[in-house]
Parts: sequence; structure tokens; C-alpha cells
Amino acid sequence: MDRIQPFIEECLFTKCFDNPRKPINENRLTQTLFLMPTDGGLSTKLRKKSKAKLLHSSSMGGSAGLKHPNYKAVNKNSRVLLKEYINKCNNASASCKKLAKRLKISDRDQLQRVLEEKHKDLLEQLPNFETFSSMFEDIWCPYMKELLNIPDNHKVGNPLPLNSQQTLIKLSMADYNGCKLKVSKSKNKSLTGKNGIVIWDAQKTFIIITKGGLVDELKSIPKKGTTFDFEIPINEEESLAYTILGDRFKYRSVDRAGRKFKSRRCDDLLYYIS
Repeated sequence: MDRIQPFIEECLFTKCFDNPRKPINENRLTQTLFLMPTDGGLSTKLRKKSKAKLLHSSSMGGSAGLKHPNYKAVNKNSRVLLKEYINKCNNASASCKKLAKRLKISDRDQLQRVLEEKHKDLLEQLPNFETFSSMFEDIWCPYMKELLNIPDNHKVGNPLPLNSQQTLIKLSMADYNGCKLKVSKSKNKSLTGKNGIVIWDAQKTFIIITKGGLVDELKSIPKKGTTFDFEIPINEEESLAYTILGDRFKYRSVDRAGRKFKSRRCDDLLYYIS
């Protein structure tokens, strides 16, 4: 490295020293450059990782907030079991419909008696709407009332002190497992009018159980191109009604909890007003 570079002497040293040659003559500048060995950024990565763990554990309440060591395996197994359960229920419902058609049964109670007498194994595999009704009445409704600060003893006709903007934000982050949904409009016309209780709020679909004429069934309703209506009961006579735009709801409930929804283009919602 050339110590006596003109631009350093002329532009820097002339402004700092009376004699620009003084730092050079006193050997303040060296010709060698010291390089220290590095670990390739490993210490920085470890420092960031430990800091992230510390922040996560403090926000989630210590070590209890950390993920399960076998989280991926547990998550994968749960998806497999859910898929097997849905397939088993759908196969059982289809078999019962074929049985009813072969025996010319059009009454639900009559089919129930036939299944109890001769096809108990098939009856055990059928989904039961009444089993999940308590999920709506005993879990989801109290949860929504607590979320929106709705008193349990609210009298008929009294106004609710709800801020519409804050209410919509809370609803966008809420959990809809156990909610009663009805398809109000859909690009797939065969889905319009379907209603039931949500047993799984997936990323791109609502898996619901519907009460059928002969047997109850599980339906997978895609969120894309579909609008859903739901109500939050306040008392025996009143309820709050809202609509979900499925195209803006294509997130898991755990992801929506920390997501801030922003305004965006709405040209993909033309089906909603057509």
C-alpha cells in the first residue's frame, strides 16, 4: 500500500494538521493490514438464534411456548388421521345411501332402525351432526361472546356497545372451528345453500358436517370463490350476522391470529356482485 497518496495528503491532512507531512514522517500510517480469523458468521447466527429463542419464550410464557420436538411428525400424523376420518365417513355415508336406495327407504328413522339391526359397523362409521352441535353451543358461542365482550345476560332490544372496526378486526383473527356456516354464494352453484358446523378450518377449505335427509355427511367447501354467512347468538331472539369473503380468508386460523389484513385489489370478487 502506498502511504504517500496525494489525495490523502492534499485533501485530508491539510485540513487536520499544520504540516501535512507530520503523520507520514511520524510513521502513523503503516504498510501492513491486519486480518483476524473469522468463523464464517457462525457466532452472529448463534447470537441471533439465541436472541430469537429468548424473545419467543418470554412472549409465550417461558419454555412452554417452544414447539414440540416432534412437531413436524405430529402435524403430519394429524393430517393423515384427519384425511382417513373424512374418507371413512364419506364412504360410510355413500354406502348408507346405496343401501337406502336398494331397500327403497326414504325415511331417516327407518334407515336408522335398519342400520341398528343389521349394519352396526356401518352405523358406527357414520358422522353424527348432534355430536358436533355441542361444539357450537358450548364452545364456539361462549368463545365469541367473550371475544366481543358481549354479556351473557343481554336483554332483548338493548343496544350493544360494539365498535364496528374493532369487531371486524377481532372476527378476522378469530377461530371458526365449531362455527355454523352457510354458503350464501359460490362460483360452484351446487354449493350454494350448503350449511353445517365447521369441524376443521383449513387454509383453503372449510370442512363442515351437514345434516342430511337420510344420513349426515362431511363436506369440504373451498374458500376461493365462495362467501359464507354466520351468526353469533346474543340471546334467544337476537343475533349478530356477518359474511366471510372466502377469497380473503385463505389462511389457517393460527396464521390469521397475528395477521393484519390490508386493502388490496378486488377485481377477483366480481362474482360477489354479479
